[in-house]
Amino acid sequence: MKKIHHNNYDLVLKEAFSLFHNKSLDFLGLDLPPIVSFMETEIAEVETTDDMMDLNFLLQDGSILHLEEETYLSIGDLIRFAHYDLRLFKRYKKRIHTVVLTPSDGSPGTKVLDTGNLQYSVLQIVFQDRDGDSLLEEIQSALGRGEPVNELEMIFLPLMKSAESAGTLLRKTIELEKNLPDESLRNKVRELTLILSNRIVDKTILDELWEELQMLKVIKYAEEKGMKKGKIEGKIEGKKEGKEEGTIEVAKNLLSLGMDAEFVMKATGLDLPTIRSLEKLVHQ
Repeated sequence: MKKIHHNNYDLVLKEAFSLFHNKSLDFLGLDLPPIVSFMETEIAEVETTDDMMDLNFLLQDGSILHLEEETYLSIGDLIRFAHYDLRLFKRYKKRIHTVVLTPSDGSPGTKVLDTGNLQYSVLQIVFQDRDGDSLLEEIQSALGRGEPVNELEMIFLPLMKSAESAGTLLRKTIELEKNLPDESLRNKVRELTLILSNRIVDKTILDELWEELQMLKVIKYAEEKGMKKGKIEGKIEGKKEGKEEGTIEVAKNLLSLGMDAEFVMKATGLDLPTIRSLEKLVHQ
């Protein structure tokens, strides 16, 4: 399965965890306390691979919610999750609820691991019975009437059953999320939606949507700094067309606006040594 690079993945989650603060996941049928904070996904002693934990949250009662996403649960998955949970428990000494989310095109698998002296189980939620098309219409109507919506439902929406392809449902969800009234949450909701769709949607579609989000961030930042929108959009278009000169100019403009090297790398595709060289030129 295609996955977002774990460094970018974790950065986005840490930035967006405030969206989950004091939110309840009862719409998933989980009778658990509200989430109070995002927790790290990389634990010391666990090998650093792309197969790291998806989402960890500290709940109001002090326990931990560990969310994973799998199309089909295997014994290998349970061994991996149990390994993660033991590491979490070793560090925090807190009760852990492990929930596995399975998209509508997935199927139930093995939910219990019994080694004889160790029994381990997870709760699996399969989205086969969740109607994504109806939920999309309900949220669209609510937003049109100016009524509040549950942003978390939108994030999980592309995993649900739909008459559309997974890619089409994701695009519609992302488009609908543009209408969220809270500007501070809008991009965070869209980023988390893309992350949770990472394993069910073609990489080309994900890359296109991620690039659009990065462009919006750059334009917003530029406007806040008083830079003309047309100018920065033109620079980005130069980058999109693959012109090396345009890419260099985009990078220099972003650096001059105070963007950090990591963001500029993601926005332009340039390597770190090149970015560092441009930093020196910009700040001379």
